[in-house]
Amino acid sequence: KQWYQRRVPITAGVVMLYERFIEVGRVCYVRLGEYAGKTCVVVDLVDQKHLLVDGPTSGVPRCVLRLNQVAITDLKITIPRGCKSKKVRSELTKEDISTKFLSTGLSLKAEAQKSKSALGDFDRFKIRVSKTAHNRKVRSTVRKLKKSL
Repeated sequence: KQWYQRRVPITAGVVMLYERFIEVGRVCYVRLGEYAGKTCVVVDLVDQKHLLVDGPTSGVPRCVLRLNQVAITDLKITIPRGCKSKKVRSELTKEDISTKFLSTGLSLKAEAQKSKSALGDFDRFKIRVSKTAHNRKVRSTVRKLKKSL
């Protein structure tokens, strides 16, 4: 048999590598565009690259966003496909998604990025100087440890 005709047996212990599927009810963080920095919920899939999203609690109106504009989170609510904003709002408040999102790494990363972009020129200079001093100390201790071995 040729290599493409061989059948590979499927084992019972197959582990899925990806668990954040793009599905109805998935909570997303808008990275780019007019509503950047806000959370929304996938209400429907338009096609392979577009999502119909709604964020009644965060100020994102029901609109179509491209998939590359949003970041998918682990959070998910149970809503029917194409449901109204009132149902989305009630599920978001019932599941307390806004406080759960604040504890995710995506939220912390966005907050750090905002604080870093708010720094002035002299603040960035001080951070750079402290980083180089720290790296110099680490480098010298590594050299001492290498010499002792």
